[in-house]
Amino acid sequence: MVKSPLGIIFTAAALALAVSPEARKAARKLAVKGAGIVLELADQVKDGAGEQQSAEAVKNEEKNTEKVWLP
Repeated sequence: MVKSPLGIIFTAAALALAVSPEARKAARKLAVKGAGIVLELADQVKDGAGEQQSAEAVKNEEKNTEKVWLP
């Protein structure tokens, strides 16, 4: 019925999760760690984009303002 090797792997994993409490516990830990990593990466991307925008704003402000020379 299951013809592809990937299908066999998913079926075996589903069976292991259905039968074994230890497998469910390990899968839950991996899911939590994975979610934490994804959230951390998203924060880093947001921080990087914000820093880039503020740097561009400073450059534009310097470019648009006149320098005043004091005698």
